[in-house]
Amino acid sequence: MKIDLRSDFTARPTKAMVEAMVRAAEMPSGFGLREDPTVVRLEALAAEILGKEDALFVPTCMMANQIAIHVCCRPGDVFLTEAEAHVVTSESAAASVLSGAMPRCVAAVNGAFDLDDLAAALKSGAALVLQENTHVRSGGRVVAFEHMQAIAEMARAQGVPVHLDGARIFNAATALGRPASDLAQLAETVSFNLNKGLCAPLGAILAGTSDFVNDALRVRQMFGGGWRPAGIPAAAGIVALQSMVGRLADDHRRAKRLAEKLATVDGIIVDPASTMSNIVLVRPTAMDPETLSAALEKLGVLVLPFGPSVRLVTHREIDDNAVEETLHAFRSARNGDD
Repeated sequence: MKIDLRSDFTARPTKAMVEAMVRAAEMPSGFGLREDPTVVRLEALAAEILGKEDALFVPTCMMANQIAIHVCCRPGDVFLTEAEAHVVTSESAAASVLSGAMPRCVAAVNGAFDLDDLAAALKSGAALVLQENTHVRSGGRVVAFEHMQAIAEMARAQGVPVHLDGARIFNAATALGRPASDLAQLAETVSFNLNKGLCAPLGAILAGTSDFVNDALRVRQMFGGGWRPAGIPAAAGIVALQSMVGRLADDHRRAKRLAEKLATVDGIIVDPASTMSNIVLVRPTAMDPETLSAALEKLGVLVLPFGPSVRLVTHREIDDNAVEETLHAFRSARNGDD
């Protein structure tokens, strides 16, 4: 079987998740949009973990982000983010198409806004500030808690809400040594994936105040996300939140080992200090990323071409042996071995 490092969403659900989904499949499902008892349990658990009043189960984190934008913005409004944010690079201009809202990009380094630039942009008017943590395009870099505090204070002083695209918020919290609720308190609304490092098969959460979630429920339906029955995937989400958060440090440790060892391989550039969570960016200098990816695939390792780099993402199915096999494959690919 190939070692799949393209993304953490390739990790399969655990046996406990599968068993929970089977049990949920045998239960009567609710008819109403928030009636299914398993979904109700998941949403309550997510809200409790984040320290928010309420939460909503949605199909994807992209939909969660777009719902938050739609609730907070009116057509013609501007929301502040940065050029490498997922909402800009990977969400198909959905904010403009679905909500008539336009991103205004603030200067940033590895996802961390330039605070002077943010202050100026806030004074010129905005309906929302959207921050991402961890920051995927920089290789899973983690925005410091103190920096997030400064952003929250600046936005709130101007009466502007903050949305945290926390697709991997539990990775960020793990790296910062804080509970996810500490990060969530610095934003009015928060989204996160259940199907990345947490290994549930699908789904995401959008959390905020009760009034916000009531509005979000309407928008979710409008965007086609009012899925029913939803108890089966929700059951896996509950297990994910209860059992998978504590093991994310193992993914970070293995990513760091990959970065440190790959930094010693000729023909590639890796900065171990930039590996702050479960993502490693490897920049080949002796071949292009697509050629390196193809060579690694022949050796049983799947990686993702990612601009000038290839991306490796550790997850539950990447154990210590897989790390060593990946290192061996990189050395062999670099030497032209089959």
